[in-house]
Formats: sequence, structure tokens, C-alpha cells
Amino acid sequence: MVRCFVGIFLPDSLKSKVLELQYFLKSLDIDCKLVEPENLHITLSFLGELDTAGIETTKQNLDEICSNFREFTISISGIKFIPNKNYVRVIALDITDASEMFPRILNELKQNISGDAKPPHLTLCRVRKMGKKDALSKLQNVDSYCGEFRVSSIQLIESQLGGSGPAYSVLHESKFL
Repeated sequence: MVRCFVGIFLPDSLKSKVLELQYFLKSLDIDCKLVEPENLHITLSFLGELDTAGIETTKQNLDEICSNFREFTISISGIKFIPNKNYVRVIALDITDASEMFPRILNELKQNISGDAKPPHLTLCRVRKMGKKDALSKLQNVDSYCGEFRVSSIQLIESQLGGSGPAYSVLHESKFL
């Protein structure tokens, strides 16, 4: 059994700005675990444990879904508090899709692959404990625009949990038209 999710890795061209935001997070009164630079990604659907047959079926379904969509551009900007700013477990960046392709793709993923599809976001850190309230206001006022990039594919990603955190590897890549 393999722990899997469907996602999009962040291109190297945008990582420096995301790393600046993570560095800023470390200066605040927040006890958190930052996402490692090599693991920065946008999760589209968490699938859980899949066997070999489930992986093969998922690959085929992803290829079929992607064959119905063209490449599109997304923008990364805006701090999100998950589940909300009164109880923060994750600090993330919001994803904006002017073409509104993500809702359609997520709908296809829910119908054809299942899993736990969430609104797209880029996790900066997992919060163990929030400090003073001013950390939230500082985060809400920080320039969080990281840029935009063209989404040409989505990946089926394996997540292996280890003592120092997860290690991700791409099992399959499905390209858009």
C-alpha cells in the first residue's frame, strides 16, 4: 500500500518568495513546522493508501481527466488560516485561478478518483502552537504575492512519512492539452 495524493509541485522560479514568507513566519511567535523547499506543492486531492491496482486505475483516470482540459495560469497570493484564524493548524497561501479551471478539475477528481479534495492552497507550515495575537495581524498584512505560473500537468504523488518529515516522489504525471 502506498500513501498518495494528487498535486502540483511549485516551480523553482517561485520558491524564493515562498521561502521569504517562511523565514518571516519563523520571526513570529508561532511554534510551527515549515514545509521543506523540495516539498512545496499544491494539493488537489488526498487519496490515502492505494494498492497497485488502485495506483494504475488512478493513473488512467488522471490521464483521462487531463485530456479534457487545457493548460492554465494560476496566481499564488493571500495568507490563509486553516481551518480558521481562531484555531490555526495550517498557514497557507491561497491559489487564484482566473480561468476557473480548478473547480472543474476538482469536480472531475471527486467524481472519477474520489479522495479528499480541498480548495487548492500551498501549505507554508503546520502550526503546533500560536503565540500572541499580533502574529496573525502581522501575517495578514505581509505582502504574500509569490507570482504566477502556467499549470501544464498534475501529478500522482507518493508520500512516505519519516522521522524528519515526509518524502515525496512523483508516481505519474498527467499533462493537460
